[in-house]
Amino acid sequence: MSGAVILAGGGSTPPEVPQTMLRLAGGANARIVILAHTQQDVARGGRRSAEFFAENGAQNVVAPDTLDAGELSALVQSARGVWIPGGDQNRFMERLGGSAELLQAIRGVVARGGVAGGTSAGASLMGARMPTGDHSPDGDLKVGASPTAPAIGALPNAIVDQHFLKRQRLPRLLCALLEHPRLVGIGVDEDAWALVQKGKLTAYRAQVVVARVRQKPRQHERMLGSRDIRLQLLLPNEVAQV
Repeated sequence: MSGAVILAGGGSTPPEVPQTMLRLAGGANARIVILAHTQQDVARGGRRSAEFFAENGAQNVVAPDTLDAGELSALVQSARGVWIPGGDQNRFMERLGGSAELLQAIRGVVARGGVAGGTSAGASLMGARMPTGDHSPDGDLKVGASPTAPAIGALPNAIVDQHFLKRQRLPRLLCALLEHPRLVGIGVDEDAWALVQKGKLTAYRAQVVVARVRQKPRQHERMLGSRDIRLQLLLPNEVAQV
C-alpha cells in the first residue's frame, strides 16, 4: 500500500481530516470524489461533504449522486482521493458492493499513492470486512454474535469499527476478530481519527484501539475464546503497527 487511508470515528469531523487528505493527495487541486452512498439522500449527503471539503481548501471535489457503478468507477479512476461520509455501511454495499470494478477502483486510488477514507460508516467500509451493526444485545462472545460482511478492502488486513468507546463496541470487535483472527481490529472512538500509512497507524485527537488475536481462537459449544489477545489503546499522536 503506497498511499494512505484515513479513518474518522464519527461525531464531528475536524478540519485537519480534509486538510490532511488534500496534502497527501497532492494539494488543493487534487481530484477528490465523495461517495455519499451510505446515506439515504445521496445528493444531499454528497453536497454537504463537498462543501466541507471546499471550506477546507479543496478546489476539485465532485460528489456524484448516480447509482451507476460504471460512471462512479470512471470518476474514481481519475481521483487522487475518495471520501465516504457516515450513514449506513450496509446501504453502501447493497447499492455498490456488487461492482468489483468500483471496489477495485477505490483500492486503486491507495495503490497508486492517493488517499481513501471515511467517517463512521465510511471508516468501517475501508476494512476487508465490516461490522453489520447486528451485535448481540447481551454482548456475547459467541459464534455469530457479531456478524460481519465484506467491505471495500482499502485496508485488506483489517476490520474497522467506529464510535468505539462511546458506544462500548469492544465486545463487538473482539467477537469479529475471534471469527476472523487473521485480521487486525481497529476501533476509532468518536471525534478521533487515524492515519494509516506504510503499515503504521497514527491516532489523532482521541483514543484508538488496535487489537490482534495472537493465539488460535478456541471454541466451546458456541462460546469463543483465546489465551492471547493483544490490545493497544493509543492516545493522540501515538503509533502502532497494523
